[in-house]
Amino acid sequence: MSKALLFAAASAALSTASLGCGSTPQHSEMVNSASNAPASPLVDRDKCNDRDKHVITSDTNLDKKPDVWKFFKTVDVGGQKTEVLSCKQVDLNHDGKIDMVTYYDDTGSQIVMEELDGDLDGKFDMTVYYDKGKRVRDELDTNFDQRVDVWKYYEDGKLVRIEYDKNNDGKVDEWDYYEGGKLDRIGYDDTGSGRVDRWDRAPETEEESPGGNAAPAGGGAAGGEKPGGGATTPPPASTTPPPASDTKAAAKPAAAAKPAAKKK
Repeated sequence: MSKALLFAAASAALSTASLGCGSTPQHSEMVNSASNAPASPLVDRDKCNDRDKHVITSDTNLDKKPDVWKFFKTVDVGGQKTEVLSCKQVDLNHDGKIDMVTYYDDTGSQIVMEELDGDLDGKFDMTVYYDKGKRVRDELDTNFDQRVDVWKYYEDGKLVRIEYDKNNDGKVDEWDYYEGGKLDRIGYDDTGSGRVDRWDRAPETEEESPGGNAAPAGGGAAGGEKPGGGATTPPPASTTPPPASDTKAAAKPAAAAKPAAKKK
């Protein structure tokens, strides 16, 4: 099963919990080690600590073993002691290992982070961060060495940038920028500096443009061009690399109209 399908299945697998208590299996966390990638958002991992929490479990496959754990923390809301959901852990394939963990905000109403073991090997390889309920960042370990090597960034729920560490040296070396849901430009680090050395414009076709005839946005291709001033760190998603030099040939003048034939 692909990671995307498993991630979708994880949400559907959760059911109403029945009362129970007990500790949960341990799991291995990924490390964001890229020196030139933005730091990961901070999340309080104690939300999944069963100390001082009311833990409710459920057995979704009826094998008499818990496979969902919900952690509730008692907080003061308007002078009343109230239990709010702080964390949820799920064993998706019922092998005794946690495959998905969901962290909630202090109100228990919005998700702040999800961790997923996509290949079910007992180690997380995907982390999803949320801000005010909206997905803002994914971190993936695609070679399963417990280090993040792909970062995806979202604005208003839409993908705007993907960063890659393709040579696994702990630095981002490719930046893919998206505009309107389509790949717009790609920045490459060819020297190992951790910064963009050259840009390529993503090819556009009529089939990719709305209606089939829309003009490409942002001018001509920028293959091999560097941003002004030499190599730089990746610009904001709304910034485009400078277009290539204007080499368009001048339009040919229209042919002169032939004079009307004289009447004999």
